[in-house]
Amino acid sequence: MKCRMVKLDAFSVVGVKEFMSTANDANLQNIPKMWDAVSEETLGALQELSDLEPAGVLGVCGNAHDDGFAYWIAAATTKKCPVGFEKFDIPASEWAVFEVIGAMPDAIQSAYKQVFSEWLPKSGYEHANVPDIEWYADGDTCADDYRSELWLPVVMSNE
Repeated sequence: MKCRMVKLDAFSVVGVKEFMSTANDANLQNIPKMWDAVSEETLGALQELSDLEPAGVLGVCGNAHDDGFAYWIAAATTKKCPVGFEKFDIPASEWAVFEVIGAMPDAIQSAYKQVFSEWLPKSGYEHANVPDIEWYADGDTCADDYRSELWLPVVMSNE
């Protein structure tokens, strides 16, 4: 699994959000349903808003609770939040960015499992209390060679 480290200043994302329950892994079914339901008009508007790294349309997992989290389909932007979208501020962070190759949603879901079960425990880092970001390339999300990235916010471990 390819990984690079990136430091970003604080930035905002703008988009649409839904609460995702983690009970019985419901989020694993409901996030793909949210992506299927988002309109081409919304995706186009997000592309137009995107003017920061990570560029393009993003999935953002934030505001975690014991029973779930808010999931955003969004864009990193300096532009004003349009009517119908919501804004979410992400603090300055260091990110471990993992290349993900494969069809969605299986590839990104497998990457999360691998990063949290294998990479993070051995990395010398801890998860920062900052939202995770999924970056998605243009193209056929069902293709075996589809490219995406998992941006994991990290801080050095205290151990």
